[in-house]
Amino acid sequence: MKVLITGGAGFIGYHLARYHQQRGDGVLLIDNLFKSDGRVDEAFERLIKSTGVQYWAADLTKPLTVRAEEGPFDVVYHLAAINGTRLFYEMPYQVARTNLLITLHLLDWLEGQAIGKMIYASTSEVYAGCGEVGLLAIPTKEDTPVVFPQPTNVRFSYGTSKFMGEFLCFHFGQKQKVPTSVVRYHNIYGPRMGTKHVIPEFIARMQRRENPFRIYGGKETRAFCYVDDAVIATYLVGTSSSCDGEIVHIGNSREEIEIEALARLMMDELGERFEIQECGGRRGSVMRRCPDTNKLKKLTGFEAEIGLKEGLARTIQWYLKESGGRL
Repeated sequence: MKVLITGGAGFIGYHLARYHQQRGDGVLLIDNLFKSDGRVDEAFERLIKSTGVQYWAADLTKPLTVRAEEGPFDVVYHLAAINGTRLFYEMPYQVARTNLLITLHLLDWLEGQAIGKMIYASTSEVYAGCGEVGLLAIPTKEDTPVVFPQPTNVRFSYGTSKFMGEFLCFHFGQKQKVPTSVVRYHNIYGPRMGTKHVIPEFIARMQRRENPFRIYGGKETRAFCYVDDAVIATYLVGTSSSCDGEIVHIGNSREEIEIEALARLMMDELGERFEIQECGGRRGSVMRRCPDTNKLKKLTGFEAEIGLKEGLARTIQWYLKESGGRL
């Protein structure tokens, strides 16, 4: 089996690539290392030196001019994107522009090439506007209407760009007769996810012994899914014909938790206790987020297995190791 993964140096892309490599599949990774400021960390260095793995350092915000001699590809996973909640607010134009350009340029490059299937990685952020108009049911099904009330909310920089990517990939697939599926990830976490998401941010601030410990939207809820489960689910969607043409949620629907409770659970894991200071929710952030994953189970037979307590323990230990055990 031969697969192409864009964003292969990123969080989910790296773990997905390693999963395929360990299966003995051929893997071509495309990434420009935006998140790591152009640096290759040791884990990614080992991956691209592994048997069957090739790496192209390419910036998909510009057209690709070389052809894929390594093809044809059984599966193309398009995961490349600018992500990180803080970035939605700090650089909304760059987030939206980049995510649209890399999708358009990838599809232009793939046109006419032999592809068995395409998987587009989208996000639960596409539902961020539904709550404002009373349409966000919990748990959330894939057929929930997608609503973006107005373009002035910078939070939508990511969600709108990813939703447009869904549209482009589905209709590229129809035009090119390539079976296409969209996976909408719901709060995936785990080792090597960077520093711009809630769990690694909490770890870093707890390492600094921030007290009082500031929380924005402590009563908001999320349902977190460990990356190993997300990778298996992504692989199954990519290799199951039952998922062709479908939008499929990938997440863990069994453990919805308030952000304040998440912080306390992480403090328990670290053996620490800090006073919590509620600072109010961020504009555009939803009060509850929990996916309905019955469709994933029906189509692939898979549901998430790793509980939040176990996943947090693994994640915290990885980050402590990376920081030299400081706490």
